[in-house]
Amino acid sequence: MSLLIDNIDPKKYDTTLLCIYLGPVIEVFKEKPVKLVINRRIYPFHGSTVVEMNPIVFWVNLLGPVLSFWNSRKEIKKVMPDLVHLNSSCLWVTALAAKTVSKKIKVICHVREPLRKSFAGNIIRSMCYKFVDHFVAIDHFTGASMKTRNNIDIIYNPVDFKEYYPELKSTVLRDELNLPADAVIFLFIARVAKGNGLHELIDCANALIDSHPNYHYVIAGLHVDHPDAYSKEIVARAADNSKVHLMPFRKDVPQIIASSDIIIIPFTEPHFARAAIEAASIGKPCIGANIGGVDELIVHGKTGFLYDDLSELEEYCVTLGEDPALRKEFGEEAFVFSRKNFDAVASSKRVFKAYED
Repeated sequence: MSLLIDNIDPKKYDTTLLCIYLGPVIEVFKEKPVKLVINRRIYPFHGSTVVEMNPIVFWVNLLGPVLSFWNSRKEIKKVMPDLVHLNSSCLWVTALAAKTVSKKIKVICHVREPLRKSFAGNIIRSMCYKFVDHFVAIDHFTGASMKTRNNIDIIYNPVDFKEYYPELKSTVLRDELNLPADAVIFLFIARVAKGNGLHELIDCANALIDSHPNYHYVIAGLHVDHPDAYSKEIVARAADNSKVHLMPFRKDVPQIIASSDIIIIPFTEPHFARAAIEAASIGKPCIGANIGGVDELIVHGKTGFLYDDLSELEEYCVTLGEDPALRKEFGEEAFVFSRKNFDAVASSKRVFKAYED
């Protein structure tokens, strides 16, 4: 959304951005050419593979839609837009609210998370099918999880090539962790969440610790201030392996990718992997699980490897870990792939064409 706003034509579009959370992201959007509105009484309705169902999510799904409807309607009536662009299918209640204000309001929905085959997932499918005029999915797998009338475009999430580029050099991880010159750094950068496969990554690190003691595994994305049960479980699981380094969320994402050798994406739940496209743009190879979303972002045997089980993950770690020339070759191919598929200006133009259509 940030990159889309960067490329929007302020002479053509009068844009209001409605945020439903407070946090560091607000500072990002304050600098953008939009009117910023905050309403924390609009809630996401979860039914995707990105969020695990638990009692809190259940109650938010049960009680949130009423508050979301009236608060969405209130904000929409203030602006009376020609078009509403939902940043996720979990905001379907806002689409409903827009249509009750005026059926002339067009609704575009970005589909960013694959929907589960569940009661909550089916509600999202049905409501979006009824109230959304056009869909933009960030990959084919995610798009296929949504019910549409073929009114859908597949536009991969983009990268800002001014921030992510092969010439970017950094030693931040080696410096912070005081690693030797021969260390090979495998980087995981995503939420520490059950569906993102941290158990499998640590199992791989444990299997290779004796045969390849120069391999180091950096996990960046740990909840430190308010750790959940899964985060605590990962901390305990990694405690006996000195080659596994746990870090909280970082703001210097381009730098820590540039200071790594190989990106690992061990997801067990299918969804888009932003680390894959950012790594490719910097010219880093990836090893990823051969599942939906991830398998569209890594070209097996050309920009990295896709694995089907733990033994293959270990095998590919060794293949790339022991061959700097292959890492360089895959990284160069990854950069070419990123330029073709993840350019922010090109993807924004495709979204704006959907607006015009």
